Amino acid sequence: MNPDHVNTRRKSKLELLDAEEIVFEADAFHSSGRLDAFLVRFMTWRSRTSIQKLIKEGKVALVRAQVKHDDIKPSTIVLPGDLIHVVLPKPKRDVEALREDEDPILRPIFEDRWLIALDKPPSVPVHPAGQHLHRTVITALHKHFRRYDDPEQDIIPKLCHRLDLETSGVLLCAKDDEAHRLVSEQMFQREPEKIYVAIVHGNPSEDHGMIDLPIGPALGRIVQVRKGVRHDEEGRASRTEYWVERRFGRFSLLRIKLHTGRMHQIRVHCAAIGHPLVGDKIYPDETIFLRYYDGVLTDEDRTKLILSRHALHAHRLSLVHPITHERLEITAPLAPDMVALIERIEREAN
Repeated sequence: MNPDHVNTRRKSKLELLDAEEIVFEADAFHSSGRLDAFLVRFMTWRSRTSIQKLIKEGKVALVRAQVKHDDIKPSTIVLPGDLIHVVLPKPKRDVEALREDEDPILRPIFEDRWLIALDKPPSVPVHPAGQHLHRTVITALHKHFRRYDDPEQDIIPKLCHRLDLETSGVLLCAKDDEAHRLVSEQMFQREPEKIYVAIVHGNPSEDHGMIDLPIGPALGRIVQVRKGVRHDEEGRASRTEYWVERRFGRFSLLRIKLHTGRMHQIRVHCAAIGHPLVGDKIYPDETIFLRYYDGVLTDEDRTKLILSRHALHAHRLSLVHPITHERLEITAPLAPDMVALIERIEREAN
């Protein structure tokens, strides 16, 4: 092994270095496990096999105690503080490059010296992934807060949780390591209350209900990230509570509270009870996602989707402030495209 010493400056939890490289920083919640398992958790668009291939091809390196190690294996154990460099193949298309005239990514709805909460726009990823490498929440935060030439003013923003690419609404980030650790502990214990708003197909039979169905990897899935209801050892307990706020013809507006935090939980549960989200490209028909990813959506697909993204909005996040210990309630107004959709379907219903 011939480790190379790297820059002593600490990188962000997920910082874009150039058009093809991403850096992940392991924390106490996501370490002490195999390297391939660590990367699967964050690179959700890739299978474990493809990640193992990247590692074996030398496209993954690990930095520990400021020393870079290239001769690593899928079974290498990741420790807190490790930086994992991943070199990705150049995407087929990269249309997310930041431009000054684009809709701004950073829309603060709460900020103090420890935290910043954003109203995340739809179809903006929280971190670089796949074909979305430049126009992301974390890269915009770094552009705004990092001061590499002034350590005293340098702020390393860290995500406290995540939202799906197409989900809009409240996204909380920490500007301080201790605040991030304490909020992460709350998230891990499922203490914060998360309220979402969704527009779904059809009308649930009851105005209020609890969906209590275990979730795991979908059987026979084509899209790697697709989840499904599993009543075997692969299924993990999942509970979603909902209230029907409004009914308009063939659609309903739901207020949703998460009692667990599984990947795609709301989307899976709504589809499972026969009321998938408007605009969802994976649930229940993942072939639409494949055509979307390849840029070949048909007019029939667009008509079926109704909305260009799934109609899900993180409306409210309520938690205890990690430093002041006051109750903090952060609300993001319903995204404009969902407001416009509601107005449209109300007109059609009348």
